[in-house]
Amino acid sequence: MTTAFKPLTKDDIAEVLGVSLRTIENWVSDGTLPSPRKLGNRVFWHPTIFYAWLECVLTTEDATELTGTQPLSHATDTRLARKPKARAKPARTELEKLRARENAKLEHMLS
Repeated sequence: MTTAFKPLTKDDIAEVLGVSLRTIENWVSDGTLPSPRKLGNRVFWHPTIFYAWLECVLTTEDATELTGTQPLSHATDTRLARKPKARAKPARTELEKLRARENAKLEHMLS
């Protein structure tokens, strides 16, 4: 028997991470968060995808490779650390390029 799941909204994600809706939008734009899927005029994340990403970020020694953000400190264990502002955009890593290609394929299949 399969159990139904509740897709996560932008509000849900912001609440889990303890950040604003605008921060969620920024993190999706810069690739920090996995991209949501659009249904109608709303966006949703599959809970398995989101929580797998979060687990990976929180358990990876060098979280900067996956997200571009600094790992959590003990003082901010309920929020993801913010990316430091850089003057020049760093070169995209192979992981970012792969993520972008896979997201583009998925978007094409869903449209």
